[in-house]
Amino acid sequence: MKRSLRAGLIGCGSLGRVHTEVLQELDGMDMVAFCDVDLERARAFQAQYGGQRATDDPDDLFRDETLDAVYICTWHDTHAELCIRAAEAGKHIMVEKPLALTVDECRAVGEAVARSGVKLMTAFKMRYFDMVRKAKALIPHPLLVTMQMMDNPWDPSGWASDPHKGGGNVLSQGCHSCDILRFVADSDPVEVYAVGDNYYTPTGVIDNLTATFRFANGTAGSWVQGDANCPPLTSKFFMRIFAQGESITLSDRLCTLTYHKYGQEPQVFRGAETGFVEENRAFIESLRDDTPPPIDHVDGLMATLMVLQAFNSIRSGQPEPIAAIAQAYAT
Repeated sequence: MKRSLRAGLIGCGSLGRVHTEVLQELDGMDMVAFCDVDLERARAFQAQYGGQRATDDPDDLFRDETLDAVYICTWHDTHAELCIRAAEAGKHIMVEKPLALTVDECRAVGEAVARSGVKLMTAFKMRYFDMVRKAKALIPHPLLVTMQMMDNPWDPSGWASDPHKGGGNVLSQGCHSCDILRFVADSDPVEVYAVGDNYYTPTGVIDNLTATFRFANGTAGSWVQGDANCPPLTSKFFMRIFAQGESITLSDRLCTLTYHKYGQEPQVFRGAETGFVEENRAFIESLRDDTPPPIDHVDGLMATLMVLQAFNSIRSGQPEPIAAIAQAYAT
């Protein structure tokens, strides 16, 4: 029987807690070390969840030869550096989204992963929503896909609204929207045209936008993101998928799927916000079976690139390339 893998957590906040509790439900990996800039918080996690170490120094985890993997659940501006250090230490990596705040940082992470041979999984849990998976099965080759993620106003004094620490709502959560658009379209984006602005957030981040993507397979994608208001009718997460004579509406935070085929009665399916368990199980299986993680650093780079090129389109007033830049970073 294979031994249980051993992991350490960097960032003892809400997402770190979720991953730790999920691992307690799954076989195959144990969270045995906790790291946070606030040492007392790391000690509180150790007291609650067990394990062997609490520290405020990530190097304590990187130097630990008994650890197979690290979970990086810190502020976004630290993701790239911590991923690179973890890879150089030979640790496999689960990193919360976004992979990094710039494309150069994403590329540096990818290079470190390639040099070291470790596995990195970017935590895009929405790919595992059961109704998203059902939608992809019902309409595998869509003509049009729209994704809307509109939240209630974010606290402008919070770290996530800081352009340097968190990137703001549109980058922080928009990487989820862009990843799921790419996932459902089953294709990489070629270019994007976007309109939006910093309408009111005092930190200066672009806080609301609408964008159109052209995908390589001909699918057209539409994206609406911001924190002006969470609409009660559609909910925060809302997606529509169209093919000839078919449509899907995903509402109720993507948990209610309405499928309509021309000339027939609509079918309604209901699911749940799955994802955390499934992505952790997939990460464990990747390490156990020595197979590529299903959502890797390239997926992380593409999501960040899609958002940042939308920002550049807002500034230029013109469509901005995505595929050409992704190709340049891949060579």
